[in-house]
Amino acid sequence: MDIKQSTTDGNIEVLEDLFRQANESSTSNQKNHLQYVIFLPGLFHYKMVCADALWCTHIQPKEGHDDENSLYQHIGILRPDETGKIVSKPGFRRVHDVLHHDVWASMLDCWRIEAQHQNAMYTTLKKFAESEPTWDVIVMMSHTIVQKYVATTDGLDTAWSKPVGQRDKRFENQTLRNRDELLYIDLCQAMNTGDIGRVEVSFLPWIYIFKATGKHKYSSQISRFLNNLQFNWPESLSAAFRAVDWLVELKQPVHQAGPNGTLEHIIKESLLIEVYRSCHVTMENVFHLQYRTIRHSAPDMTKTIKKLSGRMKDKNVHLSKDSRKALRVVLDQVSAGMTLMQEQQVINEEDSSSFDIEADDFLD
Repeated sequence: MDIKQSTTDGNIEVLEDLFRQANESSTSNQKNHLQYVIFLPGLFHYKMVCADALWCTHIQPKEGHDDENSLYQHIGILRPDETGKIVSKPGFRRVHDVLHHDVWASMLDCWRIEAQHQNAMYTTLKKFAESEPTWDVIVMMSHTIVQKYVATTDGLDTAWSKPVGQRDKRFENQTLRNRDELLYIDLCQAMNTGDIGRVEVSFLPWIYIFKATGKHKYSSQISRFLNNLQFNWPESLSAAFRAVDWLVELKQPVHQAGPNGTLEHIIKESLLIEVYRSCHVTMENVFHLQYRTIRHSAPDMTKTIKKLSGRMKDKNVHLSKDSRKALRVVLDQVSAGMTLMQEQQVINEEDSSSFDIEADDFLD
């Protein structure tokens, strides 16, 4: 809901009340500094902490580095010259790309297996694609892949309760990593498309993951925000929720002193923001000269991802077999975080992400 539409639904009264309360309880300097009336999360920083939590879970622990199906071993294929850097100071963009590329290779392997289940003649995904499957078949296979190769807390509890000789620890680790990486991919896509509903739905599992990885303050703040958004704030205010990042990126007008600082003027001025932004994007696209700028094009990862997918095929990581071992059993951080929140425990409290922000982090 944009600002203009919100006024038609009565949100103008809510916003005016919030402005008046803020003005009564703060100094003019705080008002001019645009201090927020209520806490709003910055989604880019939220995404950075999500990537950091997965780095803490799947990459950092040294005991799993030598496991032949660990994410660290996969990084040796995806980024063979950066295995040392990625366990010390990886940076957000490097981890972000690794998570995307690893899950792409994993999903390709899952599709290959399910295509063969559809027809034994489909020995490769190319042959499956040449058969021109219907959209209904694609949807049905997608649901099957999620059910079979993406871990759930209940499914993991069942697998972990089996006798040691019947457990397949490699398959358990792989399906759990599929789940965590897909959670991250879904969040990135929701942010890129502006789907605030999907972003809101993503909060709950990440609250638990933050708790389990020691990011207690992030867990508490996002949990408090979600609770306020759903239960405490007026419905009209909750419906107008937008993240700080998107307001900044869209260059929304700011509150100024003087006659141009009224709420009515800001609403009137904001109508031109999307028009300006569309013109700006159009000009960039029309006059962009490929391969003649200082920014390099994205690397072609086709062969690399194909190589990693082939390794997964050789290791049968998505085929469950009894008694397969792993050097490290990856924890279900969603379940662990849920337990900690029920017990009200805090472990290894951290104040921020371990990633340093770099210029390329803001490029998608």
